[in-house]
Amino acid sequence: MADLTILGSVNLDVVLRVASLPRPGETVSATGSDHYLGGKGANQAVAAARSGVNLEFYACLGDDEDGAWLISELEVLSVPSGDIEKLPSMRSGRAYICVDAAGENHIVVDAGANAQLKVVPPKRADAKVVLSQLETPIETTLAYCASLAGSNTTAVLNAAPAILRARDDLFHVMNIIVMNESELAFYAEIESLPEDIEDITRIARTLLSRADQVIIVTCGAAGALAISRNHLHVTPARRTKARDTTGSGDCFCGTLCARLAMGDQLDAAMQYASIAASLSVEKDGAAASMPSREDVELIIFEMES
Repeated sequence: MADLTILGSVNLDVVLRVASLPRPGETVSATGSDHYLGGKGANQAVAAARSGVNLEFYACLGDDEDGAWLISELEVLSVPSGDIEKLPSMRSGRAYICVDAAGENHIVVDAGANAQLKVVPPKRADAKVVLSQLETPIETTLAYCASLAGSNTTAVLNAAPAILRARDDLFHVMNIIVMNESELAFYAEIESLPEDIEDITRIARTLLSRADQVIIVTCGAAGALAISRNHLHVTPARRTKARDTTGSGDCFCGTLCARLAMGDQLDAAMQYASIAASLSVEKDGAAASMPSREDVELIIFEMES
């Protein structure tokens, strides 16, 4: 029996390194390129697996060369592949990622088989935590997480990529919703980013639909905030030099849910996840950059010494 269930996407990430990200209408030359295992679901599953949690991962791939390679990469990284469906006559998902010299990125995703993910809701909720995101069908996530009502399972949504329909159709069945500042502004339908912690807190509270719900807003180098109707918890970020920020939010989400499933309280899980995310940006790639449990615990030991 798995402690953590992840419903999510798997992509082949095609990464192009550039000196600066292209502006509209501009063509730039890549200084290098590579391909990696990616997709928000896969990244989160790898981060969770490397944290040591017992997990199950539901995903959908095409029955193609990309799909075979992606499954082999997941298995190398200790992510179980038994619940990954391979669809004939479908292409596997791809993401095309430009990364600049500062580690910032632009991403274009071709969903492919990810758009066909269907998972039968469990008759009995056994997992302690269920994590989902928005690179797979909202209908699938809604049916699965709605079935958890009345159970002890914590439903977590990484509300990315930002889709306004998710706010109206999906947020209400979630216990925890994770988003960054840009996504917060998108869901609140405001034009400018929040200015400070007070602004973030005020805006996030307008999106809460239940008294027991928490919205976590990740703020990059400024840390992360857990916001409920009557409480605010701030987790500072570890200072680091970013090489590639691709997948750092996925690292945070996957590690956060792993630690919650392993028994951590939310504030402890957020600290652990924040450190893991800070380590992930020091390396290239998304799934390939996820730190091990030993890596994170070494940093925690050094911080506490």
